[in-house]
Amino acid sequence: MAHPAPPELVALIGPPGAGKTTALARLDVRDAVVVGLDRARAEVSCCAADQSATHAALRRSLATARAALAAGTSVVWDATNARRRERRRLLDLAREQGARTRAVVVLPDLGTALARNAARDPSPCPACGHAERVPDDVVRRMHATISRAVPDLPAEGWDRVDHLDRT
Repeated sequence: MAHPAPPELVALIGPPGAGKTTALARLDVRDAVVVGLDRARAEVSCCAADQSATHAALRRSLATARAALAAGTSVVWDATNARRRERRRLLDLAREQGARTRAVVVLPDLGTALARNAARDPSPCPACGHAERVPDDVVRRMHATISRAVPDLPAEGWDRVDHLDRT
């Protein structure tokens, strides 16, 4: 009797404005649970941009992902995942649940990411003061951090690393 394939944890990796959420349509993840930190922040706070809600959103998102993987359902983690410790947390979760792992890098050139981000609403939320548009220096910093990390992703322990061209 054939055993079902283990679930997969797919981590999108890209700076704000890269097109990560849009890239979901290009991935073969039809039955996966999509866990997004922006969505989770909106669920636990006033809006998706409320950075003070990130810790609570992360706890909620990890619990959702853990439950899905434990049930044998694949998960797509939709966040920047710019820092190695963020990616390590996901790799640890996947290993804990016996899931395969895939990093999907969505890294357009910096100008494209900045332009897409500039098209976002710059108005601050009346409740938290954060805007959907991310400050340009943050986009630049994350783009640089991810660009430096890309060559080392396989060594981090990902079972598979894919690159989506979003330019």
